[in-house]
Amino acid sequence: MPRLVLVNSYSAGSHALWERGLEEHLPKLGERPEEVWSVDVVRLPGRHWKWRMHSAGWTMVQRMKESGQLKQPVDVFLVTDMLDVGQFRAALPAEHRSTPIALYFHENQLTFPDHPERPPLEWDRHYAFLNLTSALLADAVWFNSEYHRLVFLDSIPEFLRQLPSPRPVQPHLEIERKSKVLPIGLEPDCFRSEGQGIRFGAGPPVIAWNHRWEHDKGPRAFLDVLRVVRDHGARFRLCVLGQSFEDRPAAFDALRSEFEDDIVHWGFAASRSDYLDLLASCDIALVTAHHDFYGISVLESAALGLHIVAPAELAYSDHFPKESLHARTDLANGLMMALEGEKKRIWKDAAARLSWSQVTLAWHEAMNEVGRGNKLSAH
Repeated sequence: MPRLVLVNSYSAGSHALWERGLEEHLPKLGERPEEVWSVDVVRLPGRHWKWRMHSAGWTMVQRMKESGQLKQPVDVFLVTDMLDVGQFRAALPAEHRSTPIALYFHENQLTFPDHPERPPLEWDRHYAFLNLTSALLADAVWFNSEYHRLVFLDSIPEFLRQLPSPRPVQPHLEIERKSKVLPIGLEPDCFRSEGQGIRFGAGPPVIAWNHRWEHDKGPRAFLDVLRVVRDHGARFRLCVLGQSFEDRPAAFDALRSEFEDDIVHWGFAASRSDYLDLLASCDIALVTAHHDFYGISVLESAALGLHIVAPAELAYSDHFPKESLHARTDLANGLMMALEGEKKRIWKDAAARLSWSQVTLAWHEAMNEVGRGNKLSAH
């Protein structure tokens, strides 16, 4: 049985969903024992991301040594962009240093988000360079979407021009040759029958926000679109979900104040089942993000049957028919149409193509491909 060690140095949000999904679904594939991957997970909590990038490589190896996880053969190490691959490989015992390392990009620090809702911040290029060197040193480089893969590769030449000589020569070509897109699967609990777990009574359609309460998800743009639609006489209710932080954008205070009478839920859900019940009780997901490499929360909304009103950019064009998306300047019109129309199956059908039952085979094949470089064998 080939063995994968999944090293998740930032186990939170979509990183944690990805980890749990692979741990559960990957071992289900394969007809013979030598084709069935075992998955061992080593994780750190999802906090202090900068410190994770600096120290997680060494820390994770130390933990695996202490737990005995490195006493058995390993066919592939799967790590994330929150780890320095060079440090990780150097810290491994000598017998594991030739084991293939696959690097998975949930996000990256090269395509630094520059958008109107956040005050300008100084870009610390050190973390971008760590992502670049990690991609160069990994044996395989995997991305959660084609959009993400392309923007990362396209950003490398310009990024390198800002660095002093000597610089790596055309590293994007080397990374591209070993790159692949492997989506994060959606769990079966995202797909449910109509009417299951409905929380809100009769009334105007419910618009959902189910993202982090941070600037890059576009809360001010969300508020602006709602204002336009309200001023045109449309009626709606609001369900505001997602994780909030101490330093949250002011748009949330304005949203709660201006639409207080329309809010049917406000704040982080107590559990995943509670979150899914609340989200399934909504009708429309209005998406105004400026920065989204995959969009797991948008896909969860689609899987639950919500009508998606989103811009025809970022990763959304990878998931949904482009003709069903909108220009960013036309989101208010898109929301007006959604409020007046019926739900469409295109959103749920698009999400179904990204369920774990549909994407696990691609992960299984990718593991086999990388593992063969290590003379894959049954253990």
